Amino acid sequence: MQRIDIENPTRKKIVMLLKKHGGMTTDELSRFLNITPMGIRQHLLALEKRGIITYELKKGGIGRPGFIYSLTEGAENLFPKSYHRLVIDILEEIEKKEGIKKVEDLFRWRKARLLKERQAVLGDITSMEEKVKAMSSILDREGYLVEYDRDDHNYYIRQYNCPLSAVARRYSQCCKYELQLYRDLFSKKVTRKGCIAEGSTACVYSIPKR
Repeated sequence: MQRIDIENPTRKKIVMLLKKHGGMTTDELSRFLNITPMGIRQHLLALEKRGIITYELKKGGIGRPGFIYSLTEGAENLFPKSYHRLVIDILEEIEKKEGIKKVEDLFRWRKARLLKERQAVLGDITSMEEKVKAMSSILDREGYLVEYDRDDHNYYIRQYNCPLSAVARRYSQCCKYELQLYRDLFSKKVTRKGCIAEGSTACVYSIPKR
């Protein structure tokens, strides 16, 4: 999923308050920020349009019904994550205790699982072009920022984001088995023309038409 940036300082404060306190009402945000409820609602509406916040009806109480505002799942992209460091630490411990072959096994097992999942989705598609397009759509939804292209001889999938690039820079097996995944799905002749982990701006896979 694409990272969301917030330039408006008041909206940044609203997002931070919702992150720290969970669901909050307009009146609660108004008191924290010393802004009128009407002003808060304008900022909330802008954040809602960008998919950063959501709301639900406040239960209980008397008088006019109100709403509880909270962050969406997509809003988590606003906050730094260090999952790659955790993954690398785990892999390094496995390598130290059980050897590099066990690390290799893990990447191979992951490839086998992904292959099964992809085949379940793409298996009924007979046209190579439609299969490549479908794969591009799947990856794009998963946050790889994908572009699909073709020329007279090949189809191309360009991945401008790699969620595992930090891991791949430490363990090349990650890229090795991703290429193998493409070859198992499409053709043994698939080649990789660029790799983010090796300094390219995109991971580019070339898939022959024949």
